[in-house]
Amino acid sequence: MNLLEEYIPDYSGHIAKLKYSVEKETLEIVFFDRPEEFNIVLKLVFYGVKELREAEFERPEDNCIELAIGLDSVIGGYCLHTDQREIHFQANRVESFSVDR
Repeated sequence: MNLLEEYIPDYSGHIAKLKYSVEKETLEIVFFDRPEEFNIVLKLVFYGVKELREAEFERPEDNCIELAIGLDSVIGGYCLHTDQREIHFQANRVESFSVDR
């Protein structure tokens, strides 16, 4: 099941920032609204993150903006697919926040 439609239905999926904190057990993903405007509008925060595994694809160019292709609920956790990498992790819960401009 692709959760991007649920969590970011009105946005393009372009990622402004992706930050994993081992100490806080969080994974934060900040999204832009549209590639034409690049306004930061939404943040997803996963809590209780454990067993994060990441596989990178080809190394992107320096000015390349990462694009989320899918966020799937899989047995035992989540899988975030982007055009640059795939991240598997477990989390207790997820929250979505609007970011004030």
